[in-house]
Amino acid sequence: MMKKIQTDILVIGGGLAGLCAAIEARRAGREVLLLSKSRAGRSGSTIMAAGNISALSDSDEDSAELFAADIVRGGRGIGDPRLALCLARESRATIGFLAECGIRFMHRENRLLRQMNPGHSRPRTLTVEMTGYPVQTAGLALSLPLLAIAQNIGVRFLENAQAVDIEVAGGRARGALILDGRGDFMQISASAVILASGGGGRLFSRTNNTNDVTGDGLALAYRAGAELRDLEFVQFHPLMGIAPARIIFPTTLFSDGAVLRNRKGERFLLRICPEGETTATRDTMARAIDDEVRAGQGIDGGVHLDLTGVATQIAQSRYRGLWELSARYGCDLSRMPVSVGVSVHFLMGGVTIDEKAATTLPGLFAAGEVTGGVHGANRLGGNALMEAAVFGCIAGRSASQIPQETVDLPPTRPNLPPCESSAADFADMATSLPRLLWDHAGVVRSEAGLRRGQQELDRIEIQFTTLSRIQSARRWLTLRNQLCIARLLLLAAEMRRESRGAHYRSDHPAQDDEKWKGSLRLRQGNDARPSLTFTEAAAAAHACLMAPE
Repeated sequence: MMKKIQTDILVIGGGLAGLCAAIEARRAGREVLLLSKSRAGRSGSTIMAAGNISALSDSDEDSAELFAADIVRGGRGIGDPRLALCLARESRATIGFLAECGIRFMHRENRLLRQMNPGHSRPRTLTVEMTGYPVQTAGLALSLPLLAIAQNIGVRFLENAQAVDIEVAGGRARGALILDGRGDFMQISASAVILASGGGGRLFSRTNNTNDVTGDGLALAYRAGAELRDLEFVQFHPLMGIAPARIIFPTTLFSDGAVLRNRKGERFLLRICPEGETTATRDTMARAIDDEVRAGQGIDGGVHLDLTGVATQIAQSRYRGLWELSARYGCDLSRMPVSVGVSVHFLMGGVTIDEKAATTLPGLFAAGEVTGGVHGANRLGGNALMEAAVFGCIAGRSASQIPQETVDLPPTRPNLPPCESSAADFADMATSLPRLLWDHAGVVRSEAGLRRGQQELDRIEIQFTTLSRIQSARRWLTLRNQLCIARLLLLAAEMRRESRGAHYRSDHPAQDDEKWKGSLRLRQGNDARPSLTFTEAAAAAHACLMAPE
């Protein structure tokens, strides 16, 4: 008999968004169970974060409307301005919430240290104090204090367990079917479900995401009937270390004197961005690096990041961990450059939500990178952590407004092949899919390439659906999710016949506001096939940025 668990609020995801949601829901007096695919607080994208988080400053020259306008402008005009304004207005209080939970921020002269980040019109980016944490997992400075709070106030945890499907009853999300760490299926029924499972960087072969970020939440929401949006917009980080170490270099380095150079030592970015690295957004920078590599002016498949212009005092305070790690690899950053390249960093698209973090499926809420709408076609630096924290807190509070209800779900099991240790492995499919997406839906795309990608995906799906036996249910379920989202991403990228933000089409290199200023929405149709619709960005909605606080 399948094991059943009853809870009040089910949170799926153990990173920044999930922990914030769980804390707020628990503080509201609700019983909370947090489900984590790996170890809560010690896995997922949060632990890889560089610790830069953008929040509304206390300067008279800044305002929530100005912050939101920067977000919408950076997203090339197709993000949801209501979500942008919500993030901006809640950001200052959210910093207070994080500080209350034990997260420390860098200060200068007893004031929060704020930096400029490309795309922001004011210095808003705070830096989490990460002293004592390894550079590669410095984001633990964010997640571990939140984990301790959640544990202390009575949040329950189920770790190393994978959500298989969202359970829907009476047109509402009522829980989830789970595969636990022992390989057994169980059902969790709940009054409300919060998706905070992160993005899908591991859909691509070149990424700086952790191994467990495989797009599961997107597939869960899609199969349950919720709407997704903007899946064609994938952010490529321009500063993934190639040599001497594979670490993420923060873009705030540019405001402190760092520059990019090609093989000839030229500051190539000046050709397309006369004001240089301090104003170039990540999509512009990533494409410029890709162009240099394709033109034969790259280094090790990337370009040089020259840090010699960063003042010693700043290097030893703000970036001490980077300097010390590089020194262990024999590289003195104050004297020699490092090689950096482009990698998949963040998905701008995801589950459609409103200002209450509610999805289009009643009872299902979502927060963090699993959602879409805040960033539009491109995300500004520092906004990912703030989005996760703001909407994580909102999701926890919103879910807590759902009346508690005991639900008896009928037993269900996924239709998957039997598991046998002697079954043929399908590792070739698991490696072919990320390579396919990088090759055909990478920094530069075209109709021909996207269609070749779909044809290759057809062949992988045929192999997958004809498997008669498998070795691992967990790996099969993960690949099922990846195949689902890869199909949607390729379809959306082919349909959008323009270049906008992070989505660049070599066969349609111009931004076309007349036809494509809006979002592609995706739902699972009645025949289980994807249904895509285009929704224009309403000019009236953008007027909310001018509304008084």
